[in-house]
Amino acid sequence: MRNLFTLAALVALVLAIGSVQAQTVGSYDTMELSGQPAPEIALKTLAGKEVKLSDQKGKVVMVDMWATWCPPCRASLPHVQEVATNKALAEKGLVVWAVNQRENPAKVKAFLAKNKYDFTVLMDAHGQAARAYGVRGIPTTVIIGRDGKVANVFIGFGQGSAQAIDAALEKALAAK
Repeated sequence: MRNLFTLAALVALVLAIGSVQAQTVGSYDTMELSGQPAPEIALKTLAGKEVKLSDQKGKVVMVDMWATWCPPCRASLPHVQEVATNKALAEKGLVVWAVNQRENPAKVKAFLAKNKYDFTVLMDAHGQAARAYGVRGIPTTVIIGRDGKVANVFIGFGQGSAQAIDAALEKALAAK
């Protein structure tokens, strides 16, 4: 009987700890962020420069969470490149961050060179940005408005995704 009581107490403790952990590491769905203040991102670029989302206030930020091994991510990256190198969008205040998920920097650099991508890559080596945004699948693209609130969230990439992201960016850039 004593062993049964000990086992029940242990199970209750594990469930309680799991519940608290889930609440603190993003137990919500990324889609629930729409209209909410964007969680802070403080990561390093491939070149080692630290960047923070809070330093981008007044700009529109497109955050694209991706990995080299992910086929839908690879399909989305030409669009990320196109948006990131669009000078007209940059002049309107757009910043594009491609946030790599938990990969080796050397592997990411080689992938970028092979594909001739030169967008800004932030390294989410431990997944803290993905957890903060409740990311459950990649690619996940988040559009953050000038006010620091999440304007749109796109999960996955397929037919019509580029057009939907472009429309969301134009709307966010038009807002003052």
